[in-house]
Amino acid sequence: MQAMHGRVSKPIHYQALQHFVTHSPWPDQPLWDRLNDVIPERRGVLAIDDTGLPKQGKHSVGVKRQYSGTLGKTGNCQVAVSSLLIGTALVWPMRCDLYLPREWTDDVARREAVDLPSRVRFREKWRIAVGQVRAALKRGIDVTAVVSDADYGSVVGFRHGLERLGLRYAVAIRSNLRVWQAGARRARSVAAVAKRIPGRQWRRVCWGHGTKGPLAARFVALRVRPARSRGERWLLCERSLAKDDRKYYLLNLDASASLKALVTLARCRWPIEQQYRELKDELGWDHFEGRTFRGWNHHSVLTAIGFTFLQLERRRSPDERPPTLPQIRFWVREIMAMLYIASNRNLLNLAISFQRDPPLRI
Repeated sequence: MQAMHGRVSKPIHYQALQHFVTHSPWPDQPLWDRLNDVIPERRGVLAIDDTGLPKQGKHSVGVKRQYSGTLGKTGNCQVAVSSLLIGTALVWPMRCDLYLPREWTDDVARREAVDLPSRVRFREKWRIAVGQVRAALKRGIDVTAVVSDADYGSVVGFRHGLERLGLRYAVAIRSNLRVWQAGARRARSVAAVAKRIPGRQWRRVCWGHGTKGPLAARFVALRVRPARSRGERWLLCERSLAKDDRKYYLLNLDASASLKALVTLARCRWPIEQQYRELKDELGWDHFEGRTFRGWNHHSVLTAIGFTFLQLERRRSPDERPPTLPQIRFWVREIMAMLYIASNRNLLNLAISFQRDPPLRI
């Protein structure tokens, strides 16, 4: 908020801006709905993930020692569950919700300290994610598939929730998830199933191109029935080319789907990681200075609005390569610097005098 306050053309009292973001009673949900309505792409893959927002203290809403993918370990942080629409060329933020551990939802004193509404109750992350999927469908988004990491894909309730909505999915799963194979007498972990697959059945598949060349690995797919589920799904197993690192995915695509189609869908989730970096590094999503539940939601939706605006600006020139957020930030700084000089008569006169009579260089 201090950075925003320092850049406005007509400075206002800092406390007024802080009040608007942190304590003002305006609701964030209508802004999310409006933001979803103005997204130009109405069809695509919906990516689900969560990210950690590191914190130093213990008083910000939802903060506790918990695992954070950002930190790569357990640390003091908030965790936000978010959904992202992957369109044909760009990605669009759909929703972001703060995960609240039971230590917060069940503690009356803590709830009062951060103005947590009485309607807010504990919800597992996967339930928050399913709610975001439903919200996207309600706003008229044609969700062609849902992708997620193993923290969501390994949860039976999450997969069943997507199936009840009639959606296709390609979700990462943990190696210990148990599945049944045709004719087997007992269920095995997906790691054990993959270990029994002969090496000649693995195929090299390229799903895209990165800065260092083609993105490829070895894959094999087979039909299995996950434990506690009815009907068969695709089990997609991956082995890296350089090492023997392995990953596993479950997909509910048709039995006739090709290996290339399975790999392409399962591996399309990476844009959400890029979105997290840009939201944090360029737009300050993880720099919220308040502690309240309302303020956190205000900050998140304002950040998403800023990100969507920049995506719309990128989309203006389809024949040109979209600029990166650092480039846009540089342009904004240049424009603001010129406006500041133009509005300050002393600096403007100084710039004109330098142009007419530049200082000598030794």
